[in-house]
Amino acid sequence: MGMIEQAIRAKAIELGKLAIRATTSAGSGHPTTALSLAHLITVLMYRVMRWDPAHPDAEGSDRLVLSEGHGVPIIYAACADLGVTITPGGQPRAMSMDDLMSLRSIGSPIDGHPNPILGFPFFDAATGSLGQGLSVSAGLATAARVRGLDKTTFCIMGDGEAREGQVWEAMDFVADHRLTSVVAIMNCNTLGQSDFVADAQGWQALEHKAEAFGWTTIVIDGHHPTEIEDTLRRRRDLGAGRPLCVIARTVKGWGVPSLFGAGHHGVPVPKDKLHLALAELDKRAVEQGVDDLDPVAAAEALRPTSPPPWTSTRTTRAPMEFDAAVAAVPKVAHALAEEKKMSPRRAFGLALKALGAANSRVVALDADVKNSTYALDFANAYPERYFEARIAEQNMVSAAAGLASGGMVPFASTFGRFLERAFDQIEMAIVGGANLKLVGTHVGVTLASDGPSQMAIADIGFMRAFSHSTDGRGNPSVTVLTPCDAVSTYAMVLAMADFSSACYLRAVRADLPILYETDASFPFRGHKVLCERTHGDRHIVLAASGYLVHSCLKAAGKLTEAGIGVTVVDGYALPMDADPVLALAGTKGAILVVEDNYVGGLASELAEAAAARENSPTVRSLLVHVMPKSGRSADDVLDYVHLSVNDIVAAATEAAR
Repeated sequence: MGMIEQAIRAKAIELGKLAIRATTSAGSGHPTTALSLAHLITVLMYRVMRWDPAHPDAEGSDRLVLSEGHGVPIIYAACADLGVTITPGGQPRAMSMDDLMSLRSIGSPIDGHPNPILGFPFFDAATGSLGQGLSVSAGLATAARVRGLDKTTFCIMGDGEAREGQVWEAMDFVADHRLTSVVAIMNCNTLGQSDFVADAQGWQALEHKAEAFGWTTIVIDGHHPTEIEDTLRRRRDLGAGRPLCVIARTVKGWGVPSLFGAGHHGVPVPKDKLHLALAELDKRAVEQGVDDLDPVAAAEALRPTSPPPWTSTRTTRAPMEFDAAVAAVPKVAHALAEEKKMSPRRAFGLALKALGAANSRVVALDADVKNSTYALDFANAYPERYFEARIAEQNMVSAAAGLASGGMVPFASTFGRFLERAFDQIEMAIVGGANLKLVGTHVGVTLASDGPSQMAIADIGFMRAFSHSTDGRGNPSVTVLTPCDAVSTYAMVLAMADFSSACYLRAVRADLPILYETDASFPFRGHKVLCERTHGDRHIVLAASGYLVHSCLKAAGKLTEAGIGVTVVDGYALPMDADPVLALAGTKGAILVVEDNYVGGLASELAEAAAARENSPTVRSLLVHVMPKSGRSADDVLDYVHLSVNDIVAAATEAAR
């Protein structure tokens, strides 16, 4: 056994002991999974990866995504050993052993699962909700390709985790886009949380599955240093032009026989048994003849390789204005001139293409509906920056998070209803602070003929829930935007690209009249007053967004004829600075919020704001309280769910003082 192999074996044992101690200190965690990864992590972080512990997020560094995030104590142990730079509170310093022993405490910079936003730049994304890491890795690899970076992204997944469908969505995506810089490592230790994995997640089955998905697979002993290193160093040759999947056969609880078998997942070693577990690892060191290595020689053998130098480049200029973008597409210009209408989704396509011309970091993904979302405009103009995700929305969102971590500004679009499939992935991206730009089209019940399976009407409640928390930048975790015409859509898309935090744009399908001058601005948290008609002693404020702004304007005309004064507000942004809107109604007035979605949107925003203030107006709402169905027209469905113009007039008349 040569010095390199001896040093790896000794270091794996040392890191395993640290991982056990850290989880025991925390009183929780997953020492057995960490031990199964001990040799893989040692080879990767001390031998194979090109990276600098002092600058773990350097542009040209190889990346490591731990999809089975519960195994993170072994990586924390390596980072403490190497003195990796962390940035808690924005202040860079070397990670210490004290940091490692603070695992999972409220003031610790190291969380129970990987999360870069807490000041741990070695990681690129929050992981631990299983099945998402390979998608993130795909996004990192696509970002590297666009930027011309020669870097490898390693992704470690568990065998039980491979039951998640998103893993195979990502396998498809990586193969589709020939992302040969991605190396998937399956940690096959045969045990899940409560039982042994199914035969379908056995190492033989995973080998055949990966091959069927267009990957080259290699089966190795995940505790044999030379075999691991030889495989990972020869990854390009072994892959033979295809992405490489390494099936690593490991032992859960390696080195500590008392932790073998089922029943130990997520269970730290009790403090009174800690010395016994550590003694078992010491015994393994003696058995392997690595208990008394020359520390200088061992340290020399385990020196990370620095990444190649890289100078970051970025091309930016002001994107073209709305009029110019329209004029550049004669068919669109003619239709707008004739009809004075344009759909928000059409305006999204124009804006995305304009951003592509102005900013070399803007990229786009879509889930096989680019001809409906109009992401096709970008795909045709900048095919090298467009990544088709096909009908796999969960993978698309996580890949977009990886693209954001890789320095890009990703716009991921599909029908808003289909983004609901990816709520978990969206939340994990937000947890990790990804600068994600989501676009959901075909929102609301006005989609009509396609019916509720295609209508996004629950999306706004989910997204708004995050708008009242803050991310690591001090911004709302998600800013939700629902434009009511093409001009506002175009302006909001451009603003999304300049904003440093996650955004979600909701774009209706229908062609809508243009309401705004092309130089109008739409600041986040803001609103627009579209009409103010004073008439007698009775008055109502109508607040809406998207399609129903137009319905409220129609209702306003009928209310005025009936002798009721009315103000119409376009509440396009959540969170909203609500005080000015509440003031429009006065302390004894009323606001009627009209939305073609379920509860949780603009009405909730204004009602919660009113409830928190003294002498606030009454806030009432017209929402979707009836399960919608298909209709031949938007008016048919609006009437069916009691959101027609006449319904608005009736509710407003009742609410007006």
